[in-house]
Amino acid sequence: MSLAEQNKLIEVAEVILANTSELCKKLSQHSIVPPASLDVGTSSGLWTTHDSDIGRLRSSILGQIQQLDKLLEGPHGFLHEYVSTNWEYGALYALLEHDVLEKIPLDGSTVTAAVLAEQTGLPADKLLRICRLVATVGILQEPVEGSFKHTAISETLVKDEGYKSFIHFQLFETRVASAHLADSLKKPNPFWKEGQAAFEHAWGMPMYDWHAKNPEKGKRFAQAMESVSKNLDAGNGMIIDWLSRSKNFGQGDKSPLVVEVSGKTGSFSHQLATIFPNFHLEVQDSSSQLLQRGKQSLPRALADRVRFNQRDLFEPRPIKEVKGDNGSRPVVFLLRGVLWNLDDSEAIKLLQSFIPAMGSVVDGPLLVISDLVSPAFGTFEPHVERAFRRRDVTLMTMHNVKQRTASEWGKLIQSASSKFKVTYAEKFTSHSCRGLWKVQLAEDGA
Repeated sequence: MSLAEQNKLIEVAEVILANTSELCKKLSQHSIVPPASLDVGTSSGLWTTHDSDIGRLRSSILGQIQQLDKLLEGPHGFLHEYVSTNWEYGALYALLEHDVLEKIPLDGSTVTAAVLAEQTGLPADKLLRICRLVATVGILQEPVEGSFKHTAISETLVKDEGYKSFIHFQLFETRVASAHLADSLKKPNPFWKEGQAAFEHAWGMPMYDWHAKNPEKGKRFAQAMESVSKNLDAGNGMIIDWLSRSKNFGQGDKSPLVVEVSGKTGSFSHQLATIFPNFHLEVQDSSSQLLQRGKQSLPRALADRVRFNQRDLFEPRPIKEVKGDNGSRPVVFLLRGVLWNLDDSEAIKLLQSFIPAMGSVVDGPLLVISDLVSPAFGTFEPHVERAFRRRDVTLMTMHNVKQRTASEWGKLIQSASSKFKVTYAEKFTSHSCRGLWKVQLAEDGA
């Protein structure tokens, strides 16, 4: 190794140390105690605080650690480690699928692999090897040979059912589909309906159809997406923040109406009705089964403010559908994560269905769109960008969908009507980028 290469290792290590020292100062300023371990019950504001300085330093340190790792490993070592994690994923999935983690005490005590085998009906010698592999990455601990206990990581998988479902989904459906991505590209395979998703190539049907035929996996997927929306996705928060700030909402005696289009069971409308006690909500969907499930899960206290309406979502919406007797109330049509799965022609048709209502009265209803965005190239450093490019490939693999950039979204919305006036905002989290478009209809001559 040359002197220059030696110096590069030291340079990166020194930057890591300097940034870590600066991070600890920022944590101290915010009265945040850095985590000392990953033992059960451990928590730290470092993991949950989104202060810009803390987030920037944390991200920078992680990127530098990854750079140092590659410099130390070299091409062969890095690639071997990169692909070998597949076996760790399989081991963790086995523990989740057989509810092994739930059999380990949450009080920090240990349990032997033999006892876990008796409780789960799994072969003791195989379970020992599976648990041991998972423990090597810190998801479990093996403080005494053959005995295992929780860490804060595995504790999360036990206590947070929704997040466990997300990990479950990632370890099974997405892994199987990703293994068929290469095969799905061996013949002409354009985006959208003209082509075929790798998931469909693997299972013989689109993902949503497969989940309908395998309801236990479908339920798991629904729990996973609800957890992601709450914890890893900025979309819902952006909508709530906008509704809280909007001058047209919650003013005086007006009782605003939010119409969630393709709202499925209406879980987000339930959330909005709870947050905004003077709001009325309408959940529109083409599926009577989903709407019925939503009605059954609706708290009685919200029954007079949340209604459900089955309709063809692409049919034009006259103003009388939403104005009712209270013709002066503010109305918002909400498209939350709906358009990403539609090709341009379908998306335009759906957008145009709102025009009759939006243009029927002065200062007519607004259309608010919340959807996934593919960040422009070079927006982030590579170690951060990785998560967003992963999302691009995920949508392509699972649904044969092209995730649109903000520019592509803007052109699509404008192509639905030249009279659309659009205001755009976006927000990034560590795992996704969300756009929020407020669409109004310009008056003639405007």
